[in-house]
Amino acid sequence: MTVSRIRSLWLGTTAIVAGVIPFFLTGCSSSGDSAINPTLSNSDDVAATLLVSNHPIEQWQKEDSDVLPMNPPCGPNGDSDSLRPPGKGNRMRPLPLPCLGLTPEQMAQIHQFQAQLDSANHAVMASIEGQLDTLRQQEQAAWETYRQATASQREQLIALYRQFRAQVDSIRKLVRSGGMSRDDARAALRQLAQDFRNARKAIIDSTAEARAQLKAALERIAQARKALMDQIQPQLDANYQQFLNNIASILTPEQLAIWQDWLAGKDPCKGRGPRR
Repeated sequence: MTVSRIRSLWLGTTAIVAGVIPFFLTGCSSSGDSAINPTLSNSDDVAATLLVSNHPIEQWQKEDSDVLPMNPPCGPNGDSDSLRPPGKGNRMRPLPLPCLGLTPEQMAQIHQFQAQLDSANHAVMASIEGQLDTLRQQEQAAWETYRQATASQREQLIALYRQFRAQVDSIRKLVRSGGMSRDDARAALRQLAQDFRNARKAIIDSTAEARAQLKAALERIAQARKALMDQIQPQLDANYQQFLNNIASILTPEQLAIWQDWLAGKDPCKGRGPRR
């Protein structure tokens, strides 16, 4: 039995047990915090930076995307964040298959046990699939309502940024052409930046109610989703325990000793390397 094949099963088993059918939505944003306020940098630093770079503008736009996200936040794998079943104890630990010295026959049996576990867990998830789909639709509707409620503010921000960029560019050109001193340019940029930030903050503040409504809706949906997952978690745990019992039933006494160490929370494969 090759090391790569053992590792494939080792990781595959963990994925089957830990994974739950995700709620795939259309697109996702980089942040899930819809209640923060944009930061206000030191005005002198901002003015000096704007004289040579658009970095402050780019930073403010990033903050706007965090405050006014268009889509659900991304999870670590790029999909939208959603409630996943809690990993308890051995459920999230890699199985000690690489150091058990399994025979081809044993590996074939474990593949069968894995398929049985996969099938059992899919059956459990199927029992709440309709309810999960309803929650997914509610989540999409909440985001769409929020997008529509904040559409005009987004347009206002686009126009505000366009105007501000044009003003900054104009001042830079004057400095390059010698029509304005750098000191006068920094003073002008300080005032422009302050006026821009005040207008920007007013626009974002006007979305507070829409953001609060979205947050409340998503919290209700998350609670309902968690209740569903809590409902099926005992059966998922039982399925996994049966999977572990099935593996133990085909092990030799020597293999079973290693298996028991793993069940006790130890890492029996540490320092052993794959056994052949």
